[in-house]
Amino acid sequence: MICSRKGVVALPIKLAVSFMILALMVPPIMASIDDIHDGMDHSRLRASAEELGDLIELVGSKSNGYKICHQLDIPEGDCLTVGGTEGHLLRGSSGDDLVCKILLNRPVCSDMISLYGTVIIELASDTEGVIVREI
Repeated sequence: MICSRKGVVALPIKLAVSFMILALMVPPIMASIDDIHDGMDHSRLRASAEELGDLIELVGSKSNGYKICHQLDIPEGDCLTVGGTEGHLLRGSSGDDLVCKILLNRPVCSDMISLYGTVIIELASDTEGVIVREI
């Protein structure tokens, strides 16, 4: 067997370059994982917002005085806001970030209400639109 000094000298350099490449790849991979995690959280909030929007449209299409109660699950740390001066707009936010806006065909004619966590809401049809309140 022939002994060579090239292999002994090259091995630490190859290992150093390999670890440097690996170290440079970790931050972008971690950022991608965080983005995927945030996207999953935001999709649950969007689903809750669409569910509330569908309920508002359903109640608004019924006759005056129609009422339903519904349990709505909003992910922890997220909020749905509806009503007030912008009655045609349903907003979903996570912390200080606005995640989604849904434009409603039927206005919400009650005061602005913010919903957090698991809530039971009552939706009632009115001549001016839909009244949403937390029970």
